[in-house]
Amino acid sequence: MKLLPLAAVLGALALSGCATFTTLFGGSSANAATLIDAEKALTVAHLAYQGAGVALEQTAQSGALTGANAAKAEALYDKAGAALDLADAADETANAPDILSAVADAEAAIASLNALIKK
Repeated sequence: MKLLPLAAVLGALALSGCATFTTLFGGSSANAATLIDAEKALTVAHLAYQGAGVALEQTAQSGALTGANAAKAEALYDKAGAALDLADAADETANAPDILSAVADAEAAIASLNALIKK
């Protein structure tokens, strides 16, 4: 029955305006908003990565992407995937700044890949 006293203390603190639940557990509402924004950016980056993969495959199959450009495109795709892996790992630990940094790296690689595909 240790939960009942803990709930009473947390309830009293919340009602008194001394603290919010997020600050009681080491976070802040600003950090929570940043994490949510970072996770949204990560989701969008994953979708962009999937789209780039489809475009890359179609371009390669059509014969429009060959040789050195094909190798460069594959390297950019792999770089974006590795950055998203880092972002996913940062998401596991709720580290918003690292998520955003890795997402930025992925987005840069995807943008370069898209530019190369459109040539």
